Amino acid sequence: MMPFRPSIVKHLQKLDSMDLELIAPTHGPVYKKPFHIVEAYRDWSSENVKNEVVISWVSMHGSTEAMVKHLTEALVKKGIAVKPFNLTKTDLGELAASLVDAATVILATSTVLVGPHPQGLYAAALVGALRPKTKFLGIIGSYGWGSKAVETIKSLLTNVKAELLEPVYIKGAPRKEDFEALDKLAEAVFEKHRSLGLL
Repeated sequence: MMPFRPSIVKHLQKLDSMDLELIAPTHGPVYKKPFHIVEAYRDWSSENVKNEVVISWVSMHGSTEAMVKHLTEALVKKGIAVKPFNLTKTDLGELAASLVDAATVILATSTVLVGPHPQGLYAAALVGALRPKTKFLGIIGSYGWGSKAVETIKSLLTNVKAELLEPVYIKGAPRKEDFEALDKLAEAVFEKHRSLGLL
């Protein structure tokens, strides 16, 4: 539904002048008390987001996983709900559903042959296609000898109207300064959420 939010908002405005008694779709159940259905669509199609960060991640040798764990802990300490999704195990429907209300989405991936890991690439393409109402995007990950992963991921997110936070993309295993960069990212997310009145 996310890419269709503008159309849904227009149609919901048409419903405002009607006294609905039931909703009878061409498929699915009939709802005799349509208020909660209409309100759910109003909420889903609004610009309102929740104090949540969705992190989709894939790691080949543990470096990106260590970064995700550190960032998750830093965000939770700041009172932010975090939903991490290990892309090697995650149902993509669950990931897509979690994008509906999240104020921030972080795409975390290791590098394969200079680009994002294929599962990280797929997650970025999913976010770009669904165009969630998220307000902030982040990219983190690691590489061995070279990477164009950040540029590739950015190119898939051009449809998303969100502010891109400073990426944290590191060479090799994370070191002290890399964890400090992740702490700065967590602080930036905290400040952004606070600016929206979510904290």
